[in-house]
Amino acid sequence: MRHRRIAMGTALALTVMVGPMVGAASAAEPTADTAACTGHWPASVQGVPTQWHAGARAGDYIWHDARGWHLRVTHVGTRLAVFSGRIVSGAPMSVSGAFLEGRDSFALSADKKVLTYRFTNYGHIDGLNIQTECAPWITFGGALSGNKLPVGRIWIGRNGVHPLQNPFVVRRVS
Repeated sequence: MRHRRIAMGTALALTVMVGPMVGAASAAEPTADTAACTGHWPASVQGVPTQWHAGARAGDYIWHDARGWHLRVTHVGTRLAVFSGRIVSGAPMSVSGAFLEGRDSFALSADKKVLTYRFTNYGHIDGLNIQTECAPWITFGGALSGNKLPVGRIWIGRNGVHPLQNPFVVRRVS
């Protein structure tokens, strides 16, 4: 019972911390106005999640730094796990793979605003490095073995906060 109260308190605290940073992704994505780049990505998404390392808990580890956005996946053990997802940006993106092997793949749409990926992971690291052209927002959605990742399996920024939903939107702030 005590552990449940602690978990509920932690979940509430994270909801309060993450709330201003991310929102639920809707079927209709926000419209992009990239004529003028304003604002910056929230401090809460900056830096590598401290929980991330090869063989960490299964899930998506997402952060931003001076070189752009980063997505990494891993899981405990050496059995096969298939991670997949979709990243949508309010402005064109460029992407490069990180630690990818033969059956890992990613594709960028013709307008360079929609990125899909599929990684066959054996407990090591697979990932993407993403740069946006002054995007006002970016949406992340991930799955493991064809099932939407629970939010507790998504870690964002240095503090490893969890989003409120999967998929979730990160917006620039003033």
